[in-house]
Amino acid sequence: MVRERGKVSFFGYVVRPMMRTGRQFVRSLILGRPNTVLYPHEKLVLPQVYRGKHTLDFKRCIGCGNCLNICPNECMWLEKIEDPELGKIERPGVDLGRCLFCGFCAEVCPTVALHLTIEFELADRERESFVLSPKDIRDDAFASTFKEERQSRKLPYLDMSKCTSCEKCAEECPEMCIAMMPIEKVDKKKPEINLVTCTSCEKCITACPENALVSTEVYESYFEMPEPRLLLSKCTGCSACGRACPTDAIYMMEMPGSEKTLKDGKKGKPKKRAVFVFEKCVGCGRCFKACKFGAIEMPGVKK
Repeated sequence: MVRERGKVSFFGYVVRPMMRTGRQFVRSLILGRPNTVLYPHEKLVLPQVYRGKHTLDFKRCIGCGNCLNICPNECMWLEKIEDPELGKIERPGVDLGRCLFCGFCAEVCPTVALHLTIEFELADRERESFVLSPKDIRDDAFASTFKEERQSRKLPYLDMSKCTSCEKCAEECPEMCIAMMPIEKVDKKKPEINLVTCTSCEKCITACPENALVSTEVYESYFEMPEPRLLLSKCTGCSACGRACPTDAIYMMEMPGSEKTLKDGKKGKPKKRAVFVFEKCVGCGRCFKACKFGAIEMPGVKK
């Protein structure tokens, strides 16, 4: 049964708020401690978790575009720039006029390159001043002073171009978290690492004779990112997905020809097809957007 709310009395509507105001006035008059500060002459010390103006570390950023995909207001974009030190790169810009400062872009960043600072004095008379390019928010030194709350650990990442399928990494793993999985239509296996059960002992890295496994610091994500799914029947081997991948998680490998030619008793002409290394994938969806033949499916990502 829903209880009906009674009428507010004169005491509760008028007298009680005035009593609270008078009590606070007397307290500030006697103790000399008002609740406000004389801004802009005095400023409050803001906590580190305050969400203000964006800052970007160019060296840490890989241009994956996760910040663009997660942004609810779609106020971020990737801009192609040429840096004298890093060369031709893609880095995100932000429109502060449309930004709601939710902080999702910083939380989803896999390399902790994007942060929200405590700078809040952003008022201006022109809207164009709120549109910040990647160079406007660049601050490579801020990331070193920022204390990241997300936990990080070192995990082995696979370089498929160096892997010879010797299976030594799987033999040396004490937790048995490496499984040699066969690649479809190819007489070769690739190691798949279960990052959940991995203890970062790095025995697989030292056991690899070709240095195909590299220890990389990975930060946990607050979001569950989608994984791409490859349709081999539609893949043409154009390698557009591999060129678009910012983490080098896609490799082009020669595979036999189509099933039709194999049924006729003829050897199919080998063609290059994409192979995914999901341990390195950050779920940015750039491979899905780059594929023009619909060979990659990725739920939740718009083209």
